[in-house]
Amino acid sequence: MATSPLFEPVRIGTVELPGRLVKSATTETRCTDDGFVTEELIRYYEQIAAGGTPLLITGNAYFDVYSKAAPRQLAADSDDKIPGLRRLTDAVHRHGARIFLQIYHVGRQALPRLAGRREAVSASAVFEPALGVRPREITQEEIQGVVRGLAQAAGRGKQAGFDGVQIHAAHGYLISAFLTPHTNRRTDDYGGPLENRMRLLVEVYRAVRDEVGPSFPVILKINGSDELFLRRGLGPAETVAIAKRMEEEGIDAVEVSCGHYESGFPFERGRWKGFFSTVTTIGIGRHLPWYHRYAARALAPILDRALERIAPYREGFNLPYARQFKMALSIPVLCVGGFLHKEAMEQAIAGGACDLVSVARALIADPLLYRHLQEDAPGPKCDFCNACYARGASWPVDCYNEAVRQERDHMLARELGDSVALGVLKGRRQELR
Repeated sequence: MATSPLFEPVRIGTVELPGRLVKSATTETRCTDDGFVTEELIRYYEQIAAGGTPLLITGNAYFDVYSKAAPRQLAADSDDKIPGLRRLTDAVHRHGARIFLQIYHVGRQALPRLAGRREAVSASAVFEPALGVRPREITQEEIQGVVRGLAQAAGRGKQAGFDGVQIHAAHGYLISAFLTPHTNRRTDDYGGPLENRMRLLVEVYRAVRDEVGPSFPVILKINGSDELFLRRGLGPAETVAIAKRMEEEGIDAVEVSCGHYESGFPFERGRWKGFFSTVTTIGIGRHLPWYHRYAARALAPILDRALERIAPYREGFNLPYARQFKMALSIPVLCVGGFLHKEAMEQAIAGGACDLVSVARALIADPLLYRHLQEDAPGPKCDFCNACYARGASWPVDCYNEAVRQERDHMLARELGDSVALGVLKGRRQELR
């Protein structure tokens, strides 16, 4: 029988993986309020590692108060976080998986009050309509603090036993905002032509590389397109050019996504019925400015229908972008975007659109997805209802489709049958109290 390309080994820098399925980053909301690793977070990662997933990428880790998005977010802001991060990497490594630490700065796409501060900062003071936030333009002195902070976070990740780091330069967060003309209207050395707008990313990469050394994998998450209709967003020609420049700098791989928050969340394509009523009553929308919150509640059905048109579910929706990166780069290309079925993943790789497939929601519904794909065995299937996303940064990451979640919990108890499964189920009961 022919070998599936999904289970062929692949190398990212100095790290060799036994297969080509990756857990993409999600906001886990399972740490302490000040970012320390908890047993709850370790349980969540350990079940995915126990399923044989070759590579896990953490949720976005912050390094200071301005880079933070919400309470209970993972932090790499000080050396006292290293022991907890080490417990996390040890738990993943016990199952033979590899784990990368994602580092980032949230920029303007945060609710300052939720994050415990008074303001947000970004490349320029451009209003963010999805959250109703007008950031302050970050100063050049603060930019250098961002560069140092991200490099130090990467260094802590290496000390804690991570196998690599991912620099998040997608989705409209700070580095992405510097890359995009719509959100970067600076007139100094960090604004204007693409070379200037790339300056922060290049400086961050060089500082990270200096911190972790030449053989430690450093990868990049980047938009294939900003999908900013009628605004000065980046398209594939520019994003591929950025990736080529970063390959020349020494980046080890690129994960391709798309969109900013104000694009209409195209990086989370799915079903949107009930999304706005949920996000404004029990999600982070509770922390929106009062006028923004009430408008979103009043217009919830209309906004839901708008997202149904803007960002409907389609498996492998970033493949057209990833293919352009694959044609231009010699380093591995990861593609995220609604993957669920083995056939679609295999076709993405065999068809030359990408080297690895990243999944997030599918692994929330079925942490043992990789094992099930190997064995052609059934498992719980995500229906992309986006109930998890509606609760993001407010509730712990989980499947909030009751039928799918029950199937998953029973499957974990049946198939793992050990302390990992029991710990997961015990943790769920504690969370629901």
